[in-house]
Amino acid sequence: MKVFLIGFMASGKSTIGEELANVLSYKFVDLDTYIEAKHKKSVKIIFEVYGEDYFRQVENEALIEVSKIDGNIVVASGGGTSCFYNSVEFMNKVGLTIYLRVEVAELVSRLINSKKDRPLLWGKSKKELNDYIIRVLDERKKYYEMAKINVDMDKVNLQQLANTIRSLNV
Repeated sequence: MKVFLIGFMASGKSTIGEELANVLSYKFVDLDTYIEAKHKKSVKIIFEVYGEDYFRQVENEALIEVSKIDGNIVVASGGGTSCFYNSVEFMNKVGLTIYLRVEVAELVSRLINSKKDRPLLWGKSKKELNDYIIRVLDERKKYYEMAKINVDMDKVNLQQLANTIRSLNV
């Protein structure tokens, strides 16, 4: 079983992904970490030097590669992964997608102090960050909501989610 966590940046994909993989006894892959190891550059540097279009190509290649890893795996995708190159359709075809939904105010709270590590947020004030999240979330929601399972992060129960995944892994 391949489980792909999708959602906006800072929605908890990496944190929940690692915990979920432990509960399920699955392997865990953070897509950004995978890209950084493969390219020997941080996502920030790849974005800065080569631009977003190049990064999205690299990200798509990495997604395809990790989907071929043997065994059960939980993949924490990037915030935009599911929105480019028909990736959400691909993830739905090869595995189970789970959208981790978080309210805008909570995303602002989580992202306000991590802007320097997130290229798409550089230089934004709190208001600009809020407006950016609203705009981009609105654009991406149609992709996120294509997930097979939608989870409100303020109500997530890890054990219940793990049980749901186990019940689907027939």
